[in-house]
Amino acid sequence: MSALFRRKRPDKPERPPVEIPAHLRDALAEGGGGALGNADASATVYVSGDTARDSERIHMLVESLQEVGETTNPAELMGKSVDRAVKTVGAERALLFVADDEGRPVLRLGKDDRGQDLPRTTAFSTQVVTSVFEGGEPVCQKTDETGDFDPSQSMLNLSIRAVMCVPLMTRSERLGVLYVDQRASTRSFEKADLRFFQAFADMLAIIWMQRRMMEREIEQKRLEQDLELARTIQANLVPERPLQVAGYSMFGRVVPAEATGGDYFDFFKTRDHRLAMAVGDVSGHGTGAALVMSAARAYVRAFSQLEESPSVILRRVNRHLAADIADGMFMSMFICILDPQTRKFHYANAGHPGPILLHGKSGQTEDFLVTGMALGIEDETDFEERGPYGLEPGDSVLMFSDGVTELRQGDELYGRQRLIDQLLEHGSLDAPMLIEKLFEVCMKWGRMDALHADDVTLAVLRADG
Repeated sequence: MSALFRRKRPDKPERPPVEIPAHLRDALAEGGGGALGNADASATVYVSGDTARDSERIHMLVESLQEVGETTNPAELMGKSVDRAVKTVGAERALLFVADDEGRPVLRLGKDDRGQDLPRTTAFSTQVVTSVFEGGEPVCQKTDETGDFDPSQSMLNLSIRAVMCVPLMTRSERLGVLYVDQRASTRSFEKADLRFFQAFADMLAIIWMQRRMMEREIEQKRLEQDLELARTIQANLVPERPLQVAGYSMFGRVVPAEATGGDYFDFFKTRDHRLAMAVGDVSGHGTGAALVMSAARAYVRAFSQLEESPSVILRRVNRHLAADIADGMFMSMFICILDPQTRKFHYANAGHPGPILLHGKSGQTEDFLVTGMALGIEDETDFEERGPYGLEPGDSVLMFSDGVTELRQGDELYGRQRLIDQLLEHGSLDAPMLIEKLFEVCMKWGRMDALHADDVTLAVLRADG
């Protein structure tokens, strides 16, 4: 009688069929090549035909991808990916292989169905992993199947009964493979499991690529910030304003080819009230050249307070730079020391383009072409010193880097003669205006409003009267 009044237990409600969310569906379509990659974006997507089972799996797929997608730490992302791979297909083990620098699959991480990490020495079917990685086609094999499946010795030793292995790849890059296996005789893998597993791997590959792109963007921003800081520091090492002392003025300008460069100029007073001016060029450009330039500046300033001779200063700078810079790097440098009382100057040159002396009264130019070996090539090198040369009111000494004379229009170089012609035309201008005018002309000629191949430097020592 009691049975007649027993409350009937309601049936467990079935989950309704679930459509893959639009953003996941779009991502799968972008990824391409997987089980869901070619799905109709307007329709519910299933992988086996069993509505209830597929609905449950789609829920699991979305849940897994949401958990993995919320992870930002790369190591944690890999760990969750492998852990969810075990759970989504009911495997006993999951192994993640990534491509190394030589394009070979290397075991990166493994977990069992208890979430425990597996050692890097874990045995697996290398035959399956290699074929999937190289061929890009998913594999589902069982030891009790007939056909061409030839289990490896490691599989036999481990009593592995079923294996699934799917590629992790996008249209543009092969990332690795995801491998699962099963030893229990009561649970195996079917083709439907493989399609579901491939769908998971497709989405996982896209998430990985998105994370990688985000990491690259973050790294690029960090690099840009570091370069901007280096550029600011380097700009502060170059004099911004002209130095005017006892009827002489010095001024210069550097335009680097990149955010930082290896061109250098400097002018300053020495301890005995002389004026020192130097121009240099480190081989190459970029951050490495900027570091060498900064070291050279410090050496020149320090030794110019101890020595009066330009050749001795260069010799001491060379000795230190040769010990500092990498093999294959070098630096050219021209340095002159002016005594305002005698109106005379001496110079020495270490492989730098020879400056041009313009005599203001006569309009004649004189080339300082005597030079020596560049700095940093040999530990001990002597440099020839030339002078004294007189500077009368209206005279100018123009110093420059080869980035000026090697500006191009097609195969034609700007050259030294064009620079001389412009100096003759505008040599009556004061030092800052002369430098700005020369830059304006050469930049327009070389179309340097766009990128240029080398750092460009112009500097002048002018006798104003």
